Amino acid sequence: MGAAALAGAIWWALPDEAVLAPWWTQVLGWPAALLVRVDPVQRWIGGGRLDNRVWLRITIAVVMFAATLAPTGVAFLFPVFAALAASVHLQWSGSRAWRPCVAMTLVVTATLQVLVQTGWLPTPLPRSLDLVATVVTVVLSLALIGNVALLAAQREAESAALELERRTRHDALLRAATHDSLTGRLNRAGLHEHFTGLPADAAAVVFVDLDHFKPVNDRYGHAAGDLLLRSVADRLAALVRPGDGLGRLGGDEFVVLLATGDAAVVAEVAARAAAALRTPFDLEGVVVRISASVGTALSAEPVPFEDLLRRADEAMYTEKVHHRHRVAPPAGRDRAGADAGVD
Repeated sequence: MGAAALAGAIWWALPDEAVLAPWWTQVLGWPAALLVRVDPVQRWIGGGRLDNRVWLRITIAVVMFAATLAPTGVAFLFPVFAALAASVHLQWSGSRAWRPCVAMTLVVTATLQVLVQTGWLPTPLPRSLDLVATVVTVVLSLALIGNVALLAAQREAESAALELERRTRHDALLRAATHDSLTGRLNRAGLHEHFTGLPADAAAVVFVDLDHFKPVNDRYGHAAGDLLLRSVADRLAALVRPGDGLGRLGGDEFVVLLATGDAAVVAEVAARAAAALRTPFDLEGVVVRISASVGTALSAEPVPFEDLLRRADEAMYTEKVHHRHRVAPPAGRDRAGADAGVD
């Protein structure tokens, strides 16, 4: 508005022969040039958004300013108006708008200066002085555009950093809600969530409870016990197929979720898990031996996760009490519908 007032004052002070357009063109031109800058008009041009169709919106703005300003005889002030328009667009569209702002400022300024130098546009100054004034205003205007673009880029970087931090925290909260903090595997909530993604008619649970874990924890300390739990999780993870799930319920209890209703496959995974955990563990120079009691349960029909988990837990407990180091057969029904009871 201040630049418009300055241009109007200069235009009013110019002699009639230095002005190409009558007064009414300025009365209509300046309100129109300023009206195109308002938010609703810019949204309409941008298809409902202030960061869309940047080239088109900037072109319309600078051309209207140029068309209104040129007949006044002060075309050398155009870069100032272009810089003001660019500042607004950089706030609306972000730092990416600097290219069309600079390009349109240079192109339209050069066009106006050619018209001034060839006598098509009036100027109250000697043409050589008008050229110097134009160069000065262009340099100052480009500096202004550059500074505003730099500030916009800094704001965008800060906003992106804040958004990344927010997403990182959000992901960390989601992971903490579904994963065990010690082993990085699924916790009970994560296992339940994973179970809901398994086929309703083909799901199985392998329940693994470590034997002789407490003596290791008591003798070598909690750090060794934590390392052992992480090592157990890594060994069990090697048995998990794509689509299956592995989690720790807490303490020394682990669960493998299998996307199958085949009792033979479930029994094989359980046997491999028991065998893998009988191999000695090297805990940073301390070699320990443990074993595991394994119980399994499967269902060829939809069943709640907690029910299937409870059945696998019962099968594991039976195996622990009566047949240590052996794997209890699946508690439930296989696909053939025959009873698969627990020893």
